[in-house]
Amino acid sequence: MFTPKRNQLFRHCSGRAWDWQRRLSAVFVFVLLVSAAGQDVGGNAGTNQPGTQIVPTNTLPAQPLQTPATPPSDIEALESLTNQFGQLVNPPPQLGPAAVGAPAAAAPLMGRSVFGGPPGGGGPVVTGAGIPLWGPIDMHPRLSYTFTDGNGIQSEPGEQAVTVVNTVTPGVLLNVGQHWSIDYSPSFTFYSNPEFKNAVDETVFLRGFWAYEDWTLSLSQGYVSSSDPLVETGTQTTQEGYATAISASHQMNDNLSLDLGVNQNFRLAQEFTDLYEWTTSDWLDYKANKMFGMGLGVTLGYDDESVGSDMPFESLQGRISFNPGPKLSISLSGGISDRQFINPSSPPLLSPVYSGTLTYQLFKPTLLSVTASRSVNPSYFSDQVEVDTSYAASLSQQISKKMSFSLSGSYNTTPSSTIQPGPLPQFFIGPPPNSTLTVVRNDTTTSFQAGLSYTISSHASLSVFYSLSDNSSGQAEFAYSSRQIGFSLSYQY
Repeated sequence: MFTPKRNQLFRHCSGRAWDWQRRLSAVFVFVLLVSAAGQDVGGNAGTNQPGTQIVPTNTLPAQPLQTPATPPSDIEALESLTNQFGQLVNPPPQLGPAAVGAPAAAAPLMGRSVFGGPPGGGGPVVTGAGIPLWGPIDMHPRLSYTFTDGNGIQSEPGEQAVTVVNTVTPGVLLNVGQHWSIDYSPSFTFYSNPEFKNAVDETVFLRGFWAYEDWTLSLSQGYVSSSDPLVETGTQTTQEGYATAISASHQMNDNLSLDLGVNQNFRLAQEFTDLYEWTTSDWLDYKANKMFGMGLGVTLGYDDESVGSDMPFESLQGRISFNPGPKLSISLSGGISDRQFINPSSPPLLSPVYSGTLTYQLFKPTLLSVTASRSVNPSYFSDQVEVDTSYAASLSQQISKKMSFSLSGSYNTTPSSTIQPGPLPQFFIGPPPNSTLTVVRNDTTTSFQAGLSYTISSHASLSVFYSLSDNSSGQAEFAYSSRQIGFSLSYQY
């Protein structure tokens, strides 16, 4: 526990970090406006080029674009934001609760929602020109409505309820030339069951990049407020997330490239432990040929929790990519993570970490995807750490030009360990003895989802979905079994 003096110091430091975060967001917006009022990098002043918009979500998988060996042009610079592994260079973590069963990285920053949601779930990919506003700025408005009828939704640990959920989400994406975008979406959620609170959530993302000779620099700033029922907490959890990512990619020659990045991530959850995280992740990649690439990277980070032990951590990983043809793509990374614990202290936690994605085009209208990941993360509860392992598979089938069908399933295990202090010896020299890490909770989550999507027009679509999820837990109050059915109607320009 914190002493009063340390509590006071922490609140002072946290307040300064919060102020710095807000000031940084204001600086980003100022830079964006200056860029809009000036000229586009690359000489395209006053014009907006269609087809080069930045994807307005960080939950969609990156496309396997190739890093150019020569100094990038404007469009090549956008492609160079992804390396030969088909991954964004040092992306921020997923903001907003991930849907159970989604083929995403394990343990996103803001937890996992018990709601499955409509198929796709990552938001629209915007291409083409939008509605012209001023100079290089155009606008892509959108609107969606989602209806969900579900049972087994936890309003409090151990209390499962039946509820209908209506969610209305307007949004707008502003593109500023080829290099900047701002995406804003408020979300209005209404529950039929009074055990849940109606909520207005928000999502804001600012993204930009520059190309200079053989360097590509990028930044992103994201903010999300959410109030979903979470698997981790067993209750409807109001929280805010901030994510800042700054990265640089340098093409050293035809084969070697260097990826550098720093991230700052805040998670502020009411009635639970707040998390302040800083990381740097640096990779050296070697592209042997068009089909094969490999790399070596190191990550250093520090997790500062509002209550409980702070956790510096390091990881060393390698990665490979294999793309033998247009039908098959494989990306794998793995290594070892070393996490330490400070006040209270505990022996370091050494754990393997990995992530992998396999996509295979069985037939022209049929796509198979398999993902796996393992990561070590701070819990929502003080002095606890989670080792999250996730496996997911999905099958997408194009039935006609306007209709598609999808199936997905996932299996996730999350043992949670806490620091258990033992009795102190009567006399000791040096720092206090370490406490042990003890597993206090072990969750196993399985899920299945089926969805059918229909394209009404070039701007409108309709989808229906059905999902099942089950969480068995070593602590009975966090166990649940949920069935959900619903539909979603969306429009985007």
